[in-house]
Amino acid sequence: MIQPSPTILHTKITLPPRRARILSRPRVNRMLHQSLDYRLTILQAGAGYGKSTALVELAGELQPLVWYQVNQEDNDPLVFLLHLCHAFLQAYPHLPDLPVQFLRAWHGAQEPLPWRLVIDQMINALGLHLPGPALLVLDDVHMVVESGEVAHSLDRLVALAPGNLHVLLSGRPTINLPSLTRWRSQGEVLLIDQSDLTFTAAEIAALFSTQYGLELSGDEVDALLNYTEGWAIALQLIWQNTRRQSASALDLPLRWQADSLEALFEMLTHEVFECQPEDVRRFLLTTAVIRELSPEVCDALLRAAGNPDVNSGAMLAYLQRMDLFVVETAGGSLRYHHIFHNFLRQQASDEQRKKWNSWAAAYFEAKIQPEEAFYHLVAAEAWGEAASLLDGYALALLAAGRLDTLAVNLDALPPEILYQHPMLVFMLGELARLHSRFDEAQGWYQQAKTIWRARGQPDGVARALRGQARVYLDTVDPSKAEQLIEESIRLSDGFDDRETQVRLFELLAENKLNAGRVADAERLRQRAEALRAEGPSNDQLWFRVLLRTGRLEEARRALEARAQAERLEPVQTPRAHRETMLILSLIYAFMGLGEQAYQAALEGTQRGTTLRSPFITAVGHMRQGHALMLVQSAAPQADGYVRAREQFETSVEISRSLDVPRLLVEADWGLCRVFGYQGDLSRAQSHAQEGIKIADAAGDEWIGSLTRLTMGASLTLYERYEAAEAWLNRALVGFQECSDPFGRTAARLWLCLGYFRQKLFARMDPLLPDLLTDCKSGGYEFLFTRPSMIGLPDERILVPMLIMARQMGWEQAFVNELLDSMGLTGIELHPGFRLRVQTLGGFQVWRGAQPILANGWRREKSRQLFQLLLTHRKAPLDRDQICEYLWPEADPATAYRNFKSTLNTLYQVLEPERSPGSESAFILREGSTYGLRPNADIWLDADQFMAAVQEAGKSIPASVELLQTALELYRGEFLPDTLYETWAAEERERLAALYLEMADRLSELLLKKHQYEQVIDLCQHILTQDNCWERAYRHLMLAYDALGDRGQIGRTYQRCVQALRDELDVAPSPKTTKLYRTLTKTE
Repeated sequence: MIQPSPTILHTKITLPPRRARILSRPRVNRMLHQSLDYRLTILQAGAGYGKSTALVELAGELQPLVWYQVNQEDNDPLVFLLHLCHAFLQAYPHLPDLPVQFLRAWHGAQEPLPWRLVIDQMINALGLHLPGPALLVLDDVHMVVESGEVAHSLDRLVALAPGNLHVLLSGRPTINLPSLTRWRSQGEVLLIDQSDLTFTAAEIAALFSTQYGLELSGDEVDALLNYTEGWAIALQLIWQNTRRQSASALDLPLRWQADSLEALFEMLTHEVFECQPEDVRRFLLTTAVIRELSPEVCDALLRAAGNPDVNSGAMLAYLQRMDLFVVETAGGSLRYHHIFHNFLRQQASDEQRKKWNSWAAAYFEAKIQPEEAFYHLVAAEAWGEAASLLDGYALALLAAGRLDTLAVNLDALPPEILYQHPMLVFMLGELARLHSRFDEAQGWYQQAKTIWRARGQPDGVARALRGQARVYLDTVDPSKAEQLIEESIRLSDGFDDRETQVRLFELLAENKLNAGRVADAERLRQRAEALRAEGPSNDQLWFRVLLRTGRLEEARRALEARAQAERLEPVQTPRAHRETMLILSLIYAFMGLGEQAYQAALEGTQRGTTLRSPFITAVGHMRQGHALMLVQSAAPQADGYVRAREQFETSVEISRSLDVPRLLVEADWGLCRVFGYQGDLSRAQSHAQEGIKIADAAGDEWIGSLTRLTMGASLTLYERYEAAEAWLNRALVGFQECSDPFGRTAARLWLCLGYFRQKLFARMDPLLPDLLTDCKSGGYEFLFTRPSMIGLPDERILVPMLIMARQMGWEQAFVNELLDSMGLTGIELHPGFRLRVQTLGGFQVWRGAQPILANGWRREKSRQLFQLLLTHRKAPLDRDQICEYLWPEADPATAYRNFKSTLNTLYQVLEPERSPGSESAFILREGSTYGLRPNADIWLDADQFMAAVQEAGKSIPASVELLQTALELYRGEFLPDTLYETWAAEERERLAALYLEMADRLSELLLKKHQYEQVIDLCQHILTQDNCWERAYRHLMLAYDALGDRGQIGRTYQRCVQALRDELDVAPSPKTTKLYRTLTKTE
C-alpha cells in the first residue's frame, strides 16, 4: 500500500558529518559567514570544487542551521515543501504553525498542489516564531530551480521571508530564480562562485602538509596550482595517485599534461581506478547503478551478479578509509561523489548497466519501494515492467497530489508502451483536466475508453466516462454530461464500490442543477446521501441548490462558515465554478454586498492562480467584474464599469484559450449589464443573445433567465418599456421553471418600475403588494435598499414607488423599515435619486451617479443660490436676505425678478423631471423664506465631516483611526470659489478651524505612537492651511529630532520665525524657542 504522502528522508535534512582529511579554509568560511548580511547567498561551482565541504565547515560554526540536501525527486512540489517544513523542524523542533499536517493530510487526486498557500503559511509561521537570525541552506539546488513550481515556490519564500531568515543556495552553475535579477540590482544577493572556491597556493601547501602528510616545495605547489587550477577533486586524485610514492617527493608525470581540467580528471580517475584490486573494481562498477549505498542493497546486487560471499559493509568501510570518493550522508549511508559516480557509470557496457538495474529494480520492488524500482526499470529500459509497476501505484500518486512526479514518470515511458495500459492513458487525461486542458483531457479519456471497451472491461469504460463527464461538469455543459453519467451508472450497476455509486449520483445531481432542474437535483442528492453509509456529503452541491432556489441568506451563512473552516483546513480540490469563495462572491453580488463580493472574488481568483487552473481563474475574473459594478456605485466620480468590463474581457480570453464556450455565458451576462446599464443597448443585446444561445444549447435555463432579466432591466432604465416587458416576462417564465423565487421577485420588481414610470398603475397594482410581501418573507429587502447585481444600479430610483406603496397601505410597516434603513424616515417627496454634494476643496453636485456639469447650471446665479442655501442649511433665509447677498447692487424689483427666475432655473437643474408647480424634493418654501428641505435626500461632505469629528470627539482615549477618517473628508476649504462672498466666510472659517484643531490633535497622538513620518506629512498639510499654526512647527521639530535630522530642526524653526514675522509681526512663543534650543543644545 502506497502511503498518501511522501516519506520524509531524514538524511536529506540532517547535516552530513565532517569528513576526514578536510582542510579548514578560513578564507572561504569568512565569505560564507557574510550570508547573514544578505537576503540570498548563491554558492555555485562545478562538481568537485568543495561546495558541500565548505558548507559542512560553516555549519559547525553556525548553529542552529536549517539544512536541506536536495535531489531529483524534490522537483515534486509536495515532496519539496514537506521536506522543507521538516528541515525547519529539525533545526527548531518546537516551531509552531508550519503546514506539515496540512501537507500530510492533503488528498490531491483532484488538483495540483496550491504551493503559494503552503509557502505563505510557512512564511507566516517563520515570521511569528523564528527566534533570532537563521540560515536556510539548500545544497545541490540546481536540481530543482531550472523551471517549474519548486523554483517559483523557492522564489516566493526568498522574496517574502522574514528579515531574520537568510537563504543560501548551493549547486552547479548557473543557479537562477525568477526574481534574482531584481534582488541583485538591489544589493540583496551575495554571489560566491568557482573562482572563490579554487585552492590558492597557500591552501594547497596546507592541504598536503596537514591532511596528506606531504611537505611540498614552492615549485611543487606552483606546479600543482598550474596542473589543477586549484580544483579540489583534482588535488585529491593527485594525492591518491602519488600516495604509493615516497612521502618526501611529489612526482608529476608528463602524461598528466592535459588540455582541460575535464581531461585531467579523466586520466587521473582512470589511474586511481585501475590501481584498485579486482574485487574493489567489481564492487565499484556493479554498485554504480545505485543512488544511495547501503550494505543490504549492495549485497543483494552483488549476489545476483554471482558473488555469494560478498561483505558489502566491509567494502564500504574500506572505500571510506581509502577516501575513494564516497560521501557519508547524515543517516550513515553512503553515496559516490557525483563526478566519480558519472565516471563509474561510463565504465560499464549498456548491457551490464541494464542487467544491474534490473536486479536493483527487483530488490526495491520486493522491499515495496515502487518509485525506486520504477527508476531502475526505466534505466534498464524494461518499459513493459516499468509501465505495469506504474499502473499499480499511479492512483496513489494522484491521490497524494504528486502530480508532477506522476507526469515525469508517464513522460519516461514510450508512447507504444503507454497505449498498452489504459489506466496510464486515463491518468494523462486526469492530469490534463486538472490543468484545465479540457480538449486534451477528452482525447486521453476517449483513448482509454476505447482500449478498455476493446478488452471488455466495463469498470474501466465507466471510469473513462466519468472522466469525460467531469470535463463537462467543470465547464458547465449539462446537455453533454448527462448521457455520459447515466451510461457510467449503468455500467457500474452491481459493483461493490459504493463510494463510486455515491459519487455518480452526486455528479448526476449536479448536472441536473446546472440544467435548472432543481427538484430532480435534490432528489438525486438525497439518493446519494442515502447510499453513503458514512463520510462527508457534497456540500458544494447543496450550496448551489440554495443559490439557485433563492435561499440566499441561508446560502451566505453556510458558505461563510465553510470559508472560515477552509481557511483553517484548506480544501485542496479544484472545483471549477464550485469554489466556495466564488459561489460566495456571486451571492454577495446578488445581495448587493459589493465590497465583500470583490474580496471573495479576489480570493477565488488567487486560488485559481495557485492551483494553476485557468478555468477557476476565468470564473474569478467574472465574479470580480460583477462586484466592481457594485463597489464603485457609491462613488459617482468613479466608474467601476470600465474595470468590470476589463475583468469580463479577460475571462473571455481565457475561456476562448480553453475552448470552453460555456464559460462565455456568465461573461456575456456581465457584459450585458456593463453596456446595458450605461445605455449602450445594442451591444448589451448582442452579448445577451450570444450568452442565451450558449446557455440554451447547454440546457441551463437559470443563467439564461438571469441574462434575459438583465437585458430587460437595461431597457427599463432607458425607457424602452415595451421591449423591456417582453424580456422580463420571458425571464419570469424561466425562473418559474427553475423554482427560483429570487429571480421571479427581481423580474417583477423591474416590471413594477416600468409600469410606475409609465404611470400604468392599473398594471402595477396587482404586482407590487405581492412583490413587497415576497421580499419581506424571502429576505430580499436589499433589492430596495442598495445596488445589487440584478437589482437597481441606484436604490434611490425605487423610493418614489415605495412612498406610493406606503400611501396605498401596502406592507406599510415593511416599507417604513426600508425607508428608515436608507435614512429617509418620514420622507414624503423624492425624485428617485439622491443629491451628492462636494463643498470642501471644490464644488461638485451629482444627481444620483450623474454629475451636474458647469454648463448644466444654465446660469451662474442658480449655482450661487444653491451654494447659499447649502451654507445656511440650518436656518432658512428670507427672500430679501437672498436678494441682498446675490444682487446687492440691484433695486428690490429687479432683485425679486432675478430671484424668481434663478429659483425656477435651480428647480429645473436639481429636478429635471419635476412637474411645474409641484413641490420640490430639495428646496422648501414657507412664505417668503427659502431653505433646504430638512429631510431631503442630500449627502453633503461638510455634514459628513462634522459627523465624523463628533464621532472622533466621543472616543476616549482619542482614536487615531477616527480622527484620520474625519480629516480625510476635509479636502480643502469650504466653497473655494466663493472666497470673496461674505455669506460663505463664517462657515469656511468654522470648518477650517475645526480641521486644524483635529489635525493638531492627531499630530500629537501620532507623536506619542512614534509615527514620525506621518507626523511630518500631517504638519506640512496643516501649515498649507495656516502657516502660523505654531504647534505644527513644534511637532515637526520633535519628529525630525526623533528621526535624527538635525538640519531640518533648524530649518523648521527658521521657517516658523519667518512666517510669524511676515504674517503677524510677532516672534515665536517662548515654548517654541525653548524647544528649539533644547533640541539643538544651543542654550
